[in-house]
Amino acid sequence: MIPRSHRVAHVAHRLVSDRRDKYGKCKEYGALAHKLPAMILQNGMAQATGFLLAKMSGNNDNEHAALLDDFAAVLRESSGLDSNLDGASLHRLVIDASTLDTMQLTRRGLEASAWIKRYVQGVLKLGATGDAVDEAPAP
Repeated sequence: MIPRSHRVAHVAHRLVSDRRDKYGKCKEYGALAHKLPAMILQNGMAQATGFLLAKMSGNNDNEHAALLDDFAAVLRESSGLDSNLDGASLHRLVIDASTLDTMQLTRRGLEASAWIKRYVQGVLKLGATGDAVDEAPAP
C-alpha cells in the first residue's frame, strides 16, 4: 500500500512535469504556485480557490486556471475525490463543505500546494518571483 503523501507527490510531479513539457518555464504559474500555500493558510481554501477562479475571467487558458486545475487534480487523484472534480467544482465543494470537511480539505490542500510548489522549484527551476533559479550554489 502506497502512503497518501507519496500519491500526492507523484501526482504533483507528473502535473508540473507535463506543464514544463507543454509550456516551458511558465513564469506566472511558478510565482502563483509559490504563493498558494500561504494564500490557503492566511485566507482559507475558499478564498484561495475563489481568487484563482476569479482571475480566470472566462479564459481557461491562463496560469490561474492552470494552477487551479492542477491543484484540483492533485486533490482528486490523491484523495479519492469525485473523478469529475475540476477547479470550479473544487471551489464549490469547499464552500459547501461542513466545518469538519473544510478542515480536512484544508489540510490536504496545504499538502498538495506544498508539493506543487516544491516541484515548481525542482522541476521548473523557478523561484518565488517566477524567475529562473540558479542551479549552481553561490560562492
